[in-house]
Amino acid sequence: MGPVFNGTSCAECHKAGAIGGAATDRTIALVRRIGGMRNGVYTDLTELGGPVLQARSLREFDTTCPVEAEFVPRQANFVSHRITTPLFGAGLMEAISAEEILSRTKKRDVDGVLGVANLVLNPETGQTEVGRFGWKSQHSSLHVFAGDAYLNEMGITSALFPTENMPQGKPIPKGWDVVDDPEDEDGDVEKFANFMRLLAPPSQRIPVTPQVRAGERIFQQIRCSACHVPEMRTGANAIGALANQRVRLFSDLLLHRMGEGLADGIQQGVAQGDQFRTAPLWGLSRRNLFLHDGRARNPEEAILYHGGEAKPSKDRFLRLRDIDKAVLSAFLRSL
Repeated sequence: MGPVFNGTSCAECHKAGAIGGAATDRTIALVRRIGGMRNGVYTDLTELGGPVLQARSLREFDTTCPVEAEFVPRQANFVSHRITTPLFGAGLMEAISAEEILSRTKKRDVDGVLGVANLVLNPETGQTEVGRFGWKSQHSSLHVFAGDAYLNEMGITSALFPTENMPQGKPIPKGWDVVDDPEDEDGDVEKFANFMRLLAPPSQRIPVTPQVRAGERIFQQIRCSACHVPEMRTGANAIGALANQRVRLFSDLLLHRMGEGLADGIQQGVAQGDQFRTAPLWGLSRRNLFLHDGRARNPEEAILYHGGEAKPSKDRFLRLRDIDKAVLSAFLRSL
């Protein structure tokens, strides 16, 4: 483990007492991701400590440590703050076939909605695969998702990610990283991936009242479901109990342009600066932070930040009668 780390994501979940849940305290859960442009080409700025800045240093525990926590370099053109994504039901999301996801990509519809799959390189297989995990669907499997988190959140290298994050891009001073890379020799990354894989999805709040059913109809009518697809299915080749299952995650797992108000400038895979994965809505009632940076404190506020492809649906929401907004809210809070 190197001298810098983030130490927020796992701690935040445990602090909330909700294993596998999402961030609940924005003051400690935010992670900073940076990027830049060089001669018209996007770069992760790895030579300056990117793409993820480590907010903490071993100096907190040993004042003789010569390495400080990382800061945003002046060369960064883009800085994105992100909270942790929920992990419940992740195994079912992984079990949805690439064909199922790709089948939902389409030409622009009447509202200009255009879902795009994030095609990303899987360092484990060496293949280009359909991404589904992370705010921009930048990871295609839970094993890669876990390995990336071990490296960027805790500074632990693994067979998948064997190279240390250099603090601010500079070599680690002698004596401050005494374990040979890769540091994960006991398969912790795979164990954590299996833990996520078998976390149960959240159930819908009960009872499902007539008001909740009416709210789901409003959800469909204003076309939130164009991106927040209510149901997908897992493939026949998935492991055991995860195969051939209905998955009520309310997402197409595709990228959509969300407008300048939400754009963070960060590019990951084919995802551009204003593109984000449709956030799954299952477990919505268990959260108190919404959108990639947690700026919204309730679902209605999150809707108001929607732009780009989602603007027509937002405009329909704004035109709803108060009674219809109330039943829509009841539906969202039942998830």
